[in-house]
Amino acid sequence: MRSIPPAEFAILLTYKTFLISAVLFFVAVASSAILADDFPAIYNSDTLQDAEPMSAVEAAATMQVPEGFRVDLFASEPDVQNPIAVCWDTSNRLWVAENYTYAERQQRFDLSLRDRVVILEDADHDGHAENRKVFTDNVQMLTSVEVGRGGVWLMCPPQLLFIPDANGDDIADGPAQVILDGFTVAQDNYHNFANGLRWGPDGWLYGRCGHSCPGRIGIPGTPELSRVPIDGGIWRFHPDKKVVEVLCHGTVNPWGHDWDEHGELFFINTVIGHLWHVIPGAHFKESFGESVNPGVYERLDMIADHYHFDTQTNWTESRGGKANDFGGGHAHVGMMIYQGGTWPESYHNKLFTLNMHGYRANVEKLQRHGAGYLASHEPDFLFAKDPFFRGVEVSVGPDGNVYVVDWSDTGECHEHTGVHRTSGRIFKISYPDAHKASPFTKPACLSGSGKLPELWTNYQRGVTTPEMLRKMLHDPDEHGRVWAIRLLTDFWPLDTVIGPPVDAVYPDDAETRQALVQMASTDSSGLVLLTLASTLQRLAPEYRAELATALVQRSEYANDRDLPSMLWYGLIPVGEQDPQSLAQVATRCQWPDVHRWVSRNLMSRNQEQPEPMNSLLAAARVMPANIQGEVLRGMQQAVKGWRRADKPKQWDAFVTTTVSQQFPEAIRDLGSLFGDGLALDEIRKTVRNDRMELPTRVRALSTLIDARPDDLRSVCESVLEVRILNVTAARGLSQFDDPAIGERLVKSYRRFHASDRPALLEMLVSRPTFAAVLLNHVGTKDGQIAASDITPYHARQILTLGDKTLEKKLSEVWGELRDSPEDQRKLVTKLRTQLAPGILQQANLSHGRELFTKTCSQCHVLYGEGGKVGPDLTGSQRSSLDYLLENIVDPSAVVGKDYRMTHVLMADGSVLGGLIVSQDDKTLVLQTQTEQRSIPKEDIEETKPSTLSAMPAGLLETLTPEQTRDLIGYLMHPIQVSMPPF
Repeated sequence: MRSIPPAEFAILLTYKTFLISAVLFFVAVASSAILADDFPAIYNSDTLQDAEPMSAVEAAATMQVPEGFRVDLFASEPDVQNPIAVCWDTSNRLWVAENYTYAERQQRFDLSLRDRVVILEDADHDGHAENRKVFTDNVQMLTSVEVGRGGVWLMCPPQLLFIPDANGDDIADGPAQVILDGFTVAQDNYHNFANGLRWGPDGWLYGRCGHSCPGRIGIPGTPELSRVPIDGGIWRFHPDKKVVEVLCHGTVNPWGHDWDEHGELFFINTVIGHLWHVIPGAHFKESFGESVNPGVYERLDMIADHYHFDTQTNWTESRGGKANDFGGGHAHVGMMIYQGGTWPESYHNKLFTLNMHGYRANVEKLQRHGAGYLASHEPDFLFAKDPFFRGVEVSVGPDGNVYVVDWSDTGECHEHTGVHRTSGRIFKISYPDAHKASPFTKPACLSGSGKLPELWTNYQRGVTTPEMLRKMLHDPDEHGRVWAIRLLTDFWPLDTVIGPPVDAVYPDDAETRQALVQMASTDSSGLVLLTLASTLQRLAPEYRAELATALVQRSEYANDRDLPSMLWYGLIPVGEQDPQSLAQVATRCQWPDVHRWVSRNLMSRNQEQPEPMNSLLAAARVMPANIQGEVLRGMQQAVKGWRRADKPKQWDAFVTTTVSQQFPEAIRDLGSLFGDGLALDEIRKTVRNDRMELPTRVRALSTLIDARPDDLRSVCESVLEVRILNVTAARGLSQFDDPAIGERLVKSYRRFHASDRPALLEMLVSRPTFAAVLLNHVGTKDGQIAASDITPYHARQILTLGDKTLEKKLSEVWGELRDSPEDQRKLVTKLRTQLAPGILQQANLSHGRELFTKTCSQCHVLYGEGGKVGPDLTGSQRSSLDYLLENIVDPSAVVGKDYRMTHVLMADGSVLGGLIVSQDDKTLVLQTQTEQRSIPKEDIEETKPSTLSAMPAGLLETLTPEQTRDLIGYLMHPIQVSMPPF
């Protein structure tokens, strides 16, 4: 077998499908006697020609590791193929989950195949597995395996399965039992599904799930309302109590986690931000869309002080060696915190993760920072030379050495190159100079420091009492106190979403509650305080304000990265149930961020419950200026998109303080919302004052538009010819259903900057009267609007208006949207011929970039530039012509939940189209092609969700063959090119 040169390897990445050349058969019952050669062989198609991974021996021999380490081949094909996860049993054997059913994008999963679990053993301790048996080959969509508690646990989304094997003879005692279900496998981005089973030090079974596969999990038969939502993050299940909970939400796709020597849990996220500290109840960034809890206004960032790619460019540009100097790239899979005891001391307690595009292992140093942790980049540890290397897991073995699991493929999570099912490797990395280690006497998760392993073991055995744990609240070690808090409240319900879990029963443990309040006031450890803030979500809401009040007076943590957010997440239900108590917490609070969130929460309910907001404003009169500013910011955020708001009784007294001099614009904008005539007069003057800075005038006009005074039309018309200000003025005028306004907007079209014209067109297709005027001017001699300026998005929006006359006119002056499945298949076939490799080589890439800027950049980012309505294209499989054609010609074939179009029918007769970003009982935030709008719900007559993508079909049909060639050529080009000269 030969290695593949980089250039040839890049070509291989364009292949998408594989052919199955073996006859497949089904086996109804799992057999532990099956041999490697008995399992159906799956071969690659001839399109890959002789492409194969390095030989397993060569792959191991060419790996680079630090001096003193060695790499051995523990196992390889045919004994192990498509390994996706591993775990160790108490007999020091390695259990391997092999996944064959994961397939290409079009198929998602090949359910004519089966996945299996094999057991590998190195009985003679020579570093190579010589014994192998199959435990089961009768499962599908297998992502993880764990053993213990009388059997084998398998994650097979949408289910968590348990196969009993009480006597440990590796023969199932019965059929697989469904323990949990509800782990959704999405139609889009299905590679983000649930994975990562692993026992924690507390005796719970932990797992992971990606954002694109949100689910509602529970024991089979659990009613929908009682199920636990998950939208990315970490979950856990207790096998004895039959309790499942979601510890945290967010990030894109967690695919690796481990505990440090103190039992702190960390996990790796596959893309962008890569490293996170699991704080129960946290809501993390790097997830698309809004949080599952509408009260979560801002989310926590990762703990790493660095990225493994150049943040001055787009994160998806880190492939192909471009990020070597930073750590290899943005994609991370598999994780361990080394506690094996046989490697040099300098590696102990370091975090290792596999970097997919960097073909290496990154190393992170974890250290305490503020209330939480900080991770710093250390020199990379391992470098693989095999272009098929796809490390998916890294695990400490019972001998203290490290085992790296290699999926062995040319694709990645999206698998647009097809699935290479015949290879798989497990490498052993050892430090031979170390003393020979004896097998662990405890699972790795119990091999912590100090008295913690004994505490965890006793807790699992059920011999730990609340009295013992309350004594540990005074332990001199901060980690002992942290775990005392956690275990005392371990089975109190965790509230991470909207409110307390359905039928939640909170223990009435007053003694523990009072002990926790005392700790909040006096404990010297930020980590203890962070744990207390997390524990807020395990208290009944009526008891949370007392503990929170003690925490928010700790001024030394006013600007901590994690503490204020965690405290706020616990206070959200207090705002729902007792907003006056929330206001009282704020009167003692010294944390600015918490003031902003409390103010936003209380202002959002001011109309129905005015007293809490008044209490906050009264207290804020004597607070420092920075706190007053945060109160104002929170109020502004709460009323964004509102047309009117009740003025709090304490408002006038509040603005008589120095706050009016410190924050005049905020005072003015809120005053206009409260119906202050003087404020509106001042805003009108600001809009018309050509000596004022344009950004200030734009903000003032936006405020005026939201207030809708009687003279709004005349004010907007007076500034329609002012560049930059004209877009906002047009938005104000678009609220009036008058053909004369449509005529004026169309005739002003060329006076708008080219980058602002898409926004104007969006307004002109929002109502029939404007669309009629627009179509009357398309392609006419006056030259105002060219037919090529109208995109398929605008055409679809016109069709949404439901006016037959407009449909006919659109067909005459622009054309038709041909988007039936048959039309799309014909077009793809035609374009494949038109875009043969020889033709694409003639593409004018600079012209292609210009076309992209005009037709695509309003919605898509490429090389860090463009709108964020649709997915970022920089990291997509742009090198594949088939991938591009399928997604451009038929963008609605597979639509992620975050990119589905919604049509909003307004009470004034206009229709808006876009993606719903968030909504509450008063406003809906809609991302259109050109802007994000906060719309009062009182102005909305109806919303109509669509299964269609926000990107319409027909984009390429508006282009000439040469333009299509240039655009596709640019999209397939691996690096940015210059714009054409003017």
